[in-house]
Amino acid sequence: MAMQPSTESDAPATSGAPVATAEDIDDATADVSLWGPLRSRDYRWFLLGGLTFSGSLWVGITAVGWIALELTGSPSGVTLASAVWFSPFVVLALPAGVLADSMDRRWLMIVLRGLSAVLMLAGALIAFSGQLTYPLLLVLAACNGALIIIEMPARQAYIAMLVPRGQLVNAMAMLSSEGSVSRVAGPLLAGILLDETGAGGAFLAFAVLCLMIIIFTLRIRTPGRVVRERPPGAAAGRMHRELMEGLRHIAGHRDARAVVTLAILAGTVSWVYVTLLPVMTREVFDGDARLLGTLSAAIGIGQVPSAVLLAFYRNFRHTGIAYIASMLTLGLAIVGYAVSTSVPLTLGLLALTGLTFSSQHIMLNAILLRIVEPRFHGRVLGAMFLPWGFNVLGLLSAGAIAEALGVQLAVGLSGALLVAFASGAVLLRPQLLRI
Repeated sequence: MAMQPSTESDAPATSGAPVATAEDIDDATADVSLWGPLRSRDYRWFLLGGLTFSGSLWVGITAVGWIALELTGSPSGVTLASAVWFSPFVVLALPAGVLADSMDRRWLMIVLRGLSAVLMLAGALIAFSGQLTYPLLLVLAACNGALIIIEMPARQAYIAMLVPRGQLVNAMAMLSSEGSVSRVAGPLLAGILLDETGAGGAFLAFAVLCLMIIIFTLRIRTPGRVVRERPPGAAAGRMHRELMEGLRHIAGHRDARAVVTLAILAGTVSWVYVTLLPVMTREVFDGDARLLGTLSAAIGIGQVPSAVLLAFYRNFRHTGIAYIASMLTLGLAIVGYAVSTSVPLTLGLLALTGLTFSSQHIMLNAILLRIVEPRFHGRVLGAMFLPWGFNVLGLLSAGAIAEALGVQLAVGLSGALLVAFASGAVLLRPQLLRI
């Protein structure tokens, strides 16, 4: 049976006691309806920030992939750019989780979005001046990836401070449904800007969106600092000690360990089909940046149904089954997309990948927020961004396979491996289905 997070004592509050956050509210008293999370003013502002954050990421991801293809003309050039974007995740995912548990999560998000805005404004100026080269693109990708991974655990863990535990699935599904809108709009906007203004326009749009996120986050009143059990200056509170404490917590929790392991394995291949989408667009469909934006937007359109349905679902319990089923279906949809040569069929298959990828992501985060103690949320969610770092291995391998044997084979193989990982998890750890 999954371990439930510990709760606060029932002793009466005193004037010196810390103010209770949403994490301290019991599931039994939480409104698990769709509108429950929206009763929080701060969560509504967080939703706006999340919508804009997702849009900025997809503008950047779409732009980097297409620009890399234009600068190099090769699949390996595209996968290397994406690998460089995600490479900081390997080194920084776990320390970022420690920061999320030791710093004010709200201000951490604000500062990092400010740095990202400055970075992309510089990239826009370089691109408009005609000086953008492939090495400079890789530098921009690496710096952006570092800022994103440092922020993501804090952003995910902050949700648990804004809504009660019983509303977590609804709140995360609602955030995902909002993000699905930007997942559609972001690639479409990037495709238009790349076609009309080139890389400079896409980078400038990214910077403007970052500034909007800062404005929305400043409107949130809920403090982002976690109440510490130990004084900040204690030796046990140092980053390396807290990092090891978080790793031991994951290793000692069977369900958490199994879920993290499966996510890391799946993460090595689950992003290949998105990364190679620019190559598929040009080589299979003979398309341009606008078609790339349309195909990428189809993935976002597919995310909407799963996010909306889960947001409406009251007190969702079968997270383990939903997680495994989503991964299996995602792998099969990727295989179908790899062999398709029809644009309409490909749009439908990409929409299916969006639906299943979104469901998988929501269930993964909901599982971990439910089964681990709240004081470990930042570190555990930081560990969950390791798969994005490990996909560097899958991306580089897929690029080499695409160069030698064709892009469709590389994409299809990634989907087949995803099916194999999910099937193996069920055979080796059937208890995952009961989480």
